Amino acid sequence: RNKDTKTQEIISRLEGLDHIDKVLEEFHPYILKQHEGRKILNFDTFAGAVDEFFAHLGGQKQALRAEAAELLAQQRLDKIRNDQQQRVISLEREQDKLRKHAQLIESHADDVEKAINVINSALNTGKDWEALNQLVEVEQKKTITQLL
Repeated sequence: RNKDTKTQEIISRLEGLDHIDKVLEEFHPYILKQHEGRKILNFDTFAGAVDEFFAHLGGQKQALRAEAAELLAQQRLDKIRNDQQQRVISLEREQDKLRKHAQLIESHADDVEKAINVINSALNTGKDWEALNQLVEVEQKKTITQLL
């Protein structure tokens, strides 16, 4: 059965009780001295009081369980929503970073093209990757020196 349907059934049963808004603590066949001054519900019969008490108690337990389940579901939903928001923020940051990289590549397209041509020509002449790596390091040092 659907949880929403079950919750609605519990609420309907609880609303059918006369004293749904009250917490029934105990029941006695007579009003005891210790209970004077407290709010008391009177019933025509002791059996009626017992029935009402246990029906109310069972309904309260079911309502509390349903409320706890709903709270847990809401907490899970909030956690998922929060995780998704964090994911969106992370993706937006990554997008901005990649956009900046792309802009740098576009602004230095001539230099990038020259670097690609140098690497391709080195590979075509048969240089191995280690020698190519050394060439890149030398060129990087030259560029840093020129910037200083």
